[in-house]
Amino acid sequence: MGRVLVVSASMGEGHDGAARELAQRLEARGHTTRTVDFLDAAPLGIGALTRTSYELQLRKAPWTYQFTYRLWQVLPVLCRPFTVLVYFLTARCQLRWISEFEPDVVVTTYNLSSLVLARLRRKGRLRVPVVTYVTDFDVHPLWLAKGVDLALCVHPASAAVARRRTGGPARAIGPLVADRFCATASHTDRQRVRAELGLGPGDLGVLVVAGSWGVGEIDRTFDSLVASGRYTPIAACGRNEDLRAALAERPQGRAIGWTDEMPALMAACDVLVQNAGGLTCMEAFAVGLPVVTYLPIPGHGRQNGEEMEQAGVAAYVRSPESLVPTLDRVTSLAGRRQVTAARAMFSGDAADEIVAALQPVPVPKRVPSRRVVGGRRVIAATVSLVAGWSAFTVGVSAAATQGIGVARPQAHSHEVFVGVRLSPAALADPDLAARMAGAGVTAIVDGSLAAHDPGGVRRLTDAGVDVANGGWGHRNGAHWSRAKADVVRACQSIRSANGTPCHNFVPLRRIDGFDLASARFAHQRVVTNVALLLPGKTLALRPGRTYVLDARFLDAATVERTVAALAPASAGEHLTVGPLADLR
Repeated sequence: MGRVLVVSASMGEGHDGAARELAQRLEARGHTTRTVDFLDAAPLGIGALTRTSYELQLRKAPWTYQFTYRLWQVLPVLCRPFTVLVYFLTARCQLRWISEFEPDVVVTTYNLSSLVLARLRRKGRLRVPVVTYVTDFDVHPLWLAKGVDLALCVHPASAAVARRRTGGPARAIGPLVADRFCATASHTDRQRVRAELGLGPGDLGVLVVAGSWGVGEIDRTFDSLVASGRYTPIAACGRNEDLRAALAERPQGRAIGWTDEMPALMAACDVLVQNAGGLTCMEAFAVGLPVVTYLPIPGHGRQNGEEMEQAGVAAYVRSPESLVPTLDRVTSLAGRRQVTAARAMFSGDAADEIVAALQPVPVPKRVPSRRVVGGRRVIAATVSLVAGWSAFTVGVSAAATQGIGVARPQAHSHEVFVGVRLSPAALADPDLAARMAGAGVTAIVDGSLAAHDPGGVRRLTDAGVDVANGGWGHRNGAHWSRAKADVVRACQSIRSANGTPCHNFVPLRRIDGFDLASARFAHQRVVTNVALLLPGKTLALRPGRTYVLDARFLDAATVERTVAALAPASAGEHLTVGPLADLR
């Protein structure tokens, strides 16, 4: 019999649940297992801080998680320095675990542990095979790297991505869920649980889940289902007691806290609405319960929802108006194909694949001395600082050009969004405000200009013109001081002039993370990726684009003529001109 070290992470129930099930299956076959928490491998409480920060991101600032999640995809070159940092922080402890337990194979259900173990394999410091079980549909760039001996995935599409990432074998063996989810509930048990939940014979029960932490817009989903008059929400709130208490005050539906009776709840309901694509979603696949993704959490929640939809195993609702029609479809005969496709994912057993990878244990390599490790941590700290600065400046700037973290038009929009960056002469013209209001465009005003001519800014606002923050008007030192002047100080200047807060910041330069963070705290959206309008040229407008007329060096008459030309140019293309405030 073999020895298997299982590395998980207490970042929600998905990673831990898969690790527990895998360990139970291996031990049932007579093998010895030990499960460790990857977060414990980091020194100085960094692991606990990481977990807390991640939960706070999802609860308080989900946009930051979406931004970083997409950043790795847009700029995968940043994965390497990040991996080096995590390696130097955790490799020594993981090697100690391996030396103490002497496993025949190391299995991980957590992405960062997979990266570190793969690097140990490439450097020759780990002589036993590494198997990674990818718990998500989405194989993120920070899930796998060359050096992983075998990747186990939940779906063939995920396995194909894993093979490209590692250059090694990857197999689709299906989700790792407990056997009790695969057992068919009797009609009597189903009716008993439905009665306990308050579901009548003709009621359609919707099990709404949000993972063990109970994060996401569950209250919106709950209220939408109640308002439909056709579906009764049963919300599983995990360990979020505040959410459970708030939903319990609703006159309809049912809110449940942490429970071990998920198989019975799933058997009693008619459809599951989820927002993360995690373990509960996989359990619903095993039960045969139709799955719908709605209001997913940022990052892996959205990506998992899209990829499950493409695989035909779950539906993805992208608007409130589509929720009820989608539920109608998946709870009818047409939804059976989705359930069949989901159950077909369970084509193998991860434990069997791991048993096949068992090898004799070699003599463990010597753990590096404290002096060597200390030097490496200094290097890691330097690398992390450089990588963090690069990601926050160059990385954010490149990501913004891809539309990440900035305001942008809706897809397939038939509008064009126009802003005019005003000069002192144009702002002083008393007739310009009426012209801009009639054209439906935004006036972009520098903070220094608003301080110099507050009456002109007030005249624009009184005429109904949308006024955006154009920055302070000149460069102001280093990144942070420049962002503070352009975003915060300029907005305060404009608000002092017209009494109205700015909702959009339209920079004249490339933005960085300091700009995005400052704009977020000041409740401003960043408008970038704009096309320039040239006065005196034929205006060729394209739908779904954002345009800016840079009129800082133009007289008021030229600005008025260019603004007046927008109406015929847009009408000829059957487009509507809108202000920057209409961007999403």
